[in-house]
Amino acid sequence: MSAISREQFVEQIFRVVPEKFPLVKLARGDEPFSMRVNGHVVSLENIYRLAVLHPEEMRHHIERWVVELIRAAEGTPDRTGTFEQLKERIFPMVLPEDAGPAHRETVSQSLVDGLRIAYAIDSDRTIAYIPQAQFEAWNVTEDDLHDVALENLVSHSETMVASAAQDESGKISLILFQTGDGYDASRILLPTLHDRLKEHLGSPFAAAIPTRDILLCFRNDAETIARLREQISEDYQNMPHQVTDRLLLVTPDGIAAM
Repeated sequence: MSAISREQFVEQIFRVVPEKFPLVKLARGDEPFSMRVNGHVVSLENIYRLAVLHPEEMRHHIERWVVELIRAAEGTPDRTGTFEQLKERIFPMVLPEDAGPAHRETVSQSLVDGLRIAYAIDSDRTIAYIPQAQFEAWNVTEDDLHDVALENLVSHSETMVASAAQDESGKISLILFQTGDGYDASRILLPTLHDRLKEHLGSPFAAAIPTRDILLCFRNDAETIARLREQISEDYQNMPHQVTDRLLLVTPDGIAAM
């Protein structure tokens, strides 16, 4: 996958971080491929995949990663803010069921087998997942939280641009959402997604969210699926913020596992 191994990447972090942030405390984490940063256990999977994709910017990615971790751990107002204060910045996030130790306390609910909907507070350059304790302090229902998050996603997606691909006959076979705002996979939850795309892709149509930053919607036929499966699997294996390599169905009644 890369010229740099995971162990070499860990060594690189131990080299880069003390030079730039001498007060940050680093230690190897107990979980596989994790690290303790100022006492907080974080997975290295996403930052490693990002560094592999852009090895020439590895140092920059590591430094920015540490800055974001420091900001998230500093006890910003978001961690003590009320639901009313923060509700305009709450968004849904689709995560794998086994999202790892970092999400053990994240408030979430089931989507389909293997996937969950979590909730996060959007900030400048960072996305902070909402822990169960903060959610309970708000004294709102899970339905309230979900409705607000979905409403924000709908509003945030109104001016979204998608890319479409046609087959030899001019018929649209797939539509790609890849805005890079962190919520592309979440857009599979959009209430109008099926009705907006069914005239182009048929109903039900297939979808894939290999990473947080890709939503691929395409025709539910054997030829199209066979053509896309390898790329979907490759994106899932190699790109950061992986979600799932399983295909989904977008139906009039919602999302289903294929």
